[in-house]
Amino acid sequence: MWRKTVLICVDGLDPAYLAAAGTPNLDAVARGGFFRLVRSAMPSVTNVNNVSIVTGAFPEAHGIAGNYRYDPRTGQGEMIEGPEHLRAPTLFERAAARGLRGALLVTKDKLRRLLGGGAELAISAERPPPEWVAAIGPAEPIYSAQIDYWQLRALARVLAERDPDLVYCSTTDYVMHMHGPGAPEAVRHLERLDGLIGEVLARFPDRRVLIAADHGMADKAEALDLEAVLRARGIAATFVPAIKDRYVVHHFNMGGSGNVYLPGDGGAADAAAVLAETPGVEAVYGREEAAARFRLPPGGIGDLFVLGDRATVFAEAGSLGAARAPVRLRSHGGLHETVVPLWGHNAEAGPDAYEWNLDVGRNLGLDE
Repeated sequence: MWRKTVLICVDGLDPAYLAAAGTPNLDAVARGGFFRLVRSAMPSVTNVNNVSIVTGAFPEAHGIAGNYRYDPRTGQGEMIEGPEHLRAPTLFERAAARGLRGALLVTKDKLRRLLGGGAELAISAERPPPEWVAAIGPAEPIYSAQIDYWQLRALARVLAERDPDLVYCSTTDYVMHMHGPGAPEAVRHLERLDGLIGEVLARFPDRRVLIAADHGMADKAEALDLEAVLRARGIAATFVPAIKDRYVVHHFNMGGSGNVYLPGDGGAADAAAVLAETPGVEAVYGREEAAARFRLPPGGIGDLFVLGDRATVFAEAGSLGAARAPVRLRSHGGLHETVVPLWGHNAEAGPDAYEWNLDVGRNLGLDE
């Protein structure tokens, strides 16, 4: 028998934040249910992991390998923001096939468009419907902590007034980009999120609630322009950071992984050798190896998939004014941001069933 379910994604909640903040409600979930650290899908960026959770599938199945899709045949790209990019059904579509009603609440409007298929209600705090503004109040700007608080108040209202069978609620990671663990702003933010989540748990104690992060976050000290690195060695290429999207204020499209596209059919070995010896580059994989290792769709990644070390991000071509530049930035996208927290309340599956954040969607029993 289906148990009414709430899935909450706290964007960018690296486990390091939990040590500095008081989170009595999340702690209570851990005691009464479970808590464990799990892994996020790669690349560790918003689209990849929100889609993975809401489909219960890896990128190789749902087709999303970043926030942006580049077509090397045309030299053009586009933001991945619509359902036409998905190759797997959402949890809402599968729930609807069973006669269950779903609701999607996301902070970023791009996720409303991307993930809303099959949901009876889909709203974003970035562009809230007028009736929700009238009921809850105006939502703050997308680059604010307060927009997440509006989002969680909206969640409580949806549960009380609509009583859906399945809800997915996703916040934004602006605060985590701007403030590290232990910073007063980060502590206040996490404690406020904990309080609002606690209110939901108290009002709806019988719901199955699973809470996870889409990715972690880390301090970065150096940025690389990989196109410039290769050009200095006589190799023409196009580089696209996996994190590239329209929400740039907090990360400037600099992240810990990305795709190198090379003209023609050759040159991958030479480019890989140059990148592998570049300080700050942790690993370089050819398309097929990357697809197999990280369960990515081969058609969604470059000729080479490149990972930075913990302190390094990759920048868009020309944005640094040099091949290498110091930065003071908190970002994600690489392997160093793939450990994330997960809590379970009233979950039928035990903690050992959760190895990935996407397991919160995969273990719901919708296909039983």
